[in-house]
Amino acid sequence: MKWSIVVLYDDAGSDALPMRFAAAAILMGIIITISAAALADFSKDTDISQFSGDLSVLEARASVIYQQGGGRDVSDAGDTTGTKEIVTLTVPNSVEYVVFGAMPPQTGLLPVSTRSRESNIIYYRTYQGHTLTRPSKAKYAALPRLDEPVILMPGSYELTLELVKDSSGTYVTLY
Repeated sequence: MKWSIVVLYDDAGSDALPMRFAAAAILMGIIITISAAALADFSKDTDISQFSGDLSVLEARASVIYQQGGGRDVSDAGDTTGTKEIVTLTVPNSVEYVVFGAMPPQTGLLPVSTRSRESNIIYYRTYQGHTLTRPSKAKYAALPRLDEPVILMPGSYELTLELVKDSSGTYVTLY
């Protein structure tokens, strides 16, 4: 019984107690900060994964349109025929830009023109600076000139995919 009373009233370690609480609070703050940063990166990576799936759906639709043929002749102003489809695409903030119809240039800048051998490429650059490239069965170009790629920045788009043709070939345009 005497032992429990001695332990109960022993205040030899109480001097360092505030310092221990301060050290524990600092460590807890560091752990929370690191966890928040990891969670933010995880949510950006999740956005990129979701975007990659949405981009696959758009590419599949464009490939089907391209393979079916029957594009509108852009050199004939009276031609109103052709295949069109509306697709919704959201480019998240974790993706800097998306390019349809051009290869990534070595300079790291956005391309301003495309060549026919590169028009079946889609690539995008992530917030980490990674450039991801995927081939497509469809060839992409921008209207009104078909020698430019289509470039999308972060945002939500309701895109019209249209199959068009001219003397240089057949392309899927997005507008």
